[in-house]
Amino acid sequence: MHATDQLNASLAGRYVIDRLIGEGGMATVYLARDVRHNRRVALKVLKPDLGAVVGVDRFLAEIQVTANLQHPHLLPLFDSGVADGILFYVMPYIEGESLRAQLDREKQLPVADAVGIAASIASALDYAHRHGVIHRDLKPENILMHEGQPLVADFGIALAISNAGGNRITQTGLSLGTPQYMSPEQATGDRAIDARTDQYSLGALTYEMLTGEPPHVGSTSQAIIARVLTERPRSMRVGRPSVPAQVEGAVERALEKLPADRWNSVKEFADALQGKSVVVLASKEPLSSTVAPAGGGAGRRSRLRDPLVAALALAAVGGLGLGAWQWIVAHRDEPRTTVRVPLAFAAFEQVPDFNTAASAVAISADGRVVAYLGQTRTDPGGRVIFAHRLDDGDTKEVRGSLQAGAPFFSPDGRWIGFFSAGELKKVPAEGGTPVTLVRVPGTFSGATWTAAADIVFASNGKLFVVPATGGVPRAFADADSADGLVARWPHVLADGRTVLYARGPATSFGSKSRIAVTAVDERSSTVLELPGTSPLGVVDGQLIYASATGALMSAPFDSRRRRITGSSAQVIEAVGFNATVGVAKASLSESGSLVYQPRATTSHLVLVAPGGAERILIKEAKSYSNPRFSPDGKRIAVGVTSGASTEVWIYTLPTGTFSRLTSGGTVNGYPEWSPDGRRVIFRSDRELGSALWWQPTDGTGTAELLLRSVARDVWEGLLSPDGRSLVYRLGSLGDADIWYRRLAGDTTPQAIASSPSDEWAARISPDGRWVAYSSNESGQTQVYVRPFPGPGARIQASVETGETPVWSRDGHRLYFVHGGRLLAATVTPGPAFGVAAPQSMFESDYLFGTRSHANYDVAPDGKQFLFLKPVGDEPQVIVIHDWKFELRAGRAARASR
Repeated sequence: MHATDQLNASLAGRYVIDRLIGEGGMATVYLARDVRHNRRVALKVLKPDLGAVVGVDRFLAEIQVTANLQHPHLLPLFDSGVADGILFYVMPYIEGESLRAQLDREKQLPVADAVGIAASIASALDYAHRHGVIHRDLKPENILMHEGQPLVADFGIALAISNAGGNRITQTGLSLGTPQYMSPEQATGDRAIDARTDQYSLGALTYEMLTGEPPHVGSTSQAIIARVLTERPRSMRVGRPSVPAQVEGAVERALEKLPADRWNSVKEFADALQGKSVVVLASKEPLSSTVAPAGGGAGRRSRLRDPLVAALALAAVGGLGLGAWQWIVAHRDEPRTTVRVPLAFAAFEQVPDFNTAASAVAISADGRVVAYLGQTRTDPGGRVIFAHRLDDGDTKEVRGSLQAGAPFFSPDGRWIGFFSAGELKKVPAEGGTPVTLVRVPGTFSGATWTAAADIVFASNGKLFVVPATGGVPRAFADADSADGLVARWPHVLADGRTVLYARGPATSFGSKSRIAVTAVDERSSTVLELPGTSPLGVVDGQLIYASATGALMSAPFDSRRRRITGSSAQVIEAVGFNATVGVAKASLSESGSLVYQPRATTSHLVLVAPGGAERILIKEAKSYSNPRFSPDGKRIAVGVTSGASTEVWIYTLPTGTFSRLTSGGTVNGYPEWSPDGRRVIFRSDRELGSALWWQPTDGTGTAELLLRSVARDVWEGLLSPDGRSLVYRLGSLGDADIWYRRLAGDTTPQAIASSPSDEWAARISPDGRWVAYSSNESGQTQVYVRPFPGPGARIQASVETGETPVWSRDGHRLYFVHGGRLLAATVTPGPAFGVAAPQSMFESDYLFGTRSHANYDVAPDGKQFLFLKPVGDEPQVIVIHDWKFELRAGRAARASR
């Protein structure tokens, strides 16, 4: 059936479609007849993929806001609705042409006509702004000329779509706005859009009416966006001297990069255009000099330090950020605007691993390639390295990097080093056969590649250097010290010799560590007066490091004399941070670009029925993790992260109360209930490293140590259903095994699953006869089941891949995560374990697949599920190109105070 015929059938009795009259980025436009009122209308049908993302109810609710707007220069909304799943809205059909058609024909308009049209449009915008509605997509195509007067169409439609679709809009590749008329803050994807973004668009539209082209043009959308963010438009009077200075000044101010520098309202802009107020002309200095050179004044240019001007959001404008990056690279010799680019990842296929014991991201020395740990649909639990080229947007899985951790680049970018299964390895950045360099004894704490073809790494609290071709490692820098301090997270500077690292007591590393400096050929080191946990490097004379709270700090640093020459300052607040070992999830290039993972995404704790109906338990969104039902299903233990610390809280379902359980140390997480529901078991970094503790939930006692291992950290644990045995994981991913021991009698530890690969996330069946767990022993992450306590052969429960299993309380189902979906496998009861092929239960944006410990649970009655639903659209990895210029500007601003 033809599209028009199908639409007529769907709208029968309401509208009759005549013909197609236009097509835009969001909708297809038809000339139609309103049957009831016997009038011609413009019926606009949302693109099917956009309609699917937005959703019917949300769109119809949002578009009601615009239906009440009534103004002489505003095209009203007649109707909206859904027909056979098709979202549509209806406006009057206007005889005449659009302003776009007029400009295409006439090129430039008389000054008086252009000013009159702009003033009329401003009148409609001012009316809507006073009613709380922003257009967001003002352009000549949306201005209809009727009897010589402009009518603004599609008012608030872009806002309705944005509000209805939320962060899912970015997945469609839709840009809500048109590059030539898009304000800088809109181009960045910033959510703080206000009426001043419409003022910018009107300024751009006025500029085109007077000069014949928009303020910024280019051969691609990418090039246009780059210029919107970094260039000042050419003076209108250069090409058209008849434009009055008053008009040029008014338009210039409307086109300011920062919203705060524009007119207070579109009414003020219109008054200035018409000569009703005085305009002070802006300075003509070029925008390419966005940061004052060393020793010079910042002046007007200092305003461009604002990140709204400096950002590009791939999540909001699809591939536009790529071309902007290419444009900026071509101008590398100029002081310029810093650009922020959140990297976008395909759903469920490339998800950076936030739970490694070292940073999961790295950037090459030249700032052109980002390496990060991720996972694919074929193996959602198997970590690999992805290499993302920032110049062409190409992303490749690095072959040979399975189960990698802590990636770092060689100085020339040709190799990527990483840690895996107790070994330090390297692999070609283009992928290939990995080369084992050295066996790393004990706890690994970071590595860095020197310009002298050596690799410096930290292990068991000491620094070592080994040739990049492999060999025998040599200890240096306080290797013989007996002061109880450990060294972690080394970083070699560009000279290939100087090494920054963090030095502090192992038992309270985060709060008491200091940044230290040494060299690969020295036995001693200099401890700086900088409380910090992991140095990232030195850029433009600034030492960048992480504080114990997870913020990035900068301090002026004389590397030759090894001393701090001024006060430190916070430069980024919310960086992902592993407080247990004191490492920031960030990497700094020698060229002055930064890549980092933001702090954990906030979420709601929700109960979900099998049909998908949700109930939010706690109104306030927080950074929740690993929720667990109590045995009676009346309480929930859940981790809550605030700043750099994580604590266990208890939510009581009948009363709705939410109270904190744990205190002490920095990280208290992975909660599990005792079988009688009287205590919660959790891992904590208090006292001596990561160990298992337990604590009464009724307030009758404090936390008590349950299990500590001298050899390795204990990361997660739970009791058997009879309460007699403790099952636990030793080691972080990369060196993880599952063990158990009895709590009384013979307490000798026994291995359940131990191999050169990883085993984690153990769960015991309700009858106590089986243990399910995740393992990557086969090369892919799978869910296996073994007899408990053994011996016995393992049985694979997952078919493709799977991780983080959870049993139903009746033992008849085994749930696990696969590729962003929750699956359920039916289990056959009896002495022999039988499992049917798993079936999909949920596929959503819940956070049940993002951690190494199950991030979801099933109610004891099996009728409800406990999930974490993310709130907001925080990017998972952010690249800040040419960050050094922002740092330099910030330093200059602090010096001038």
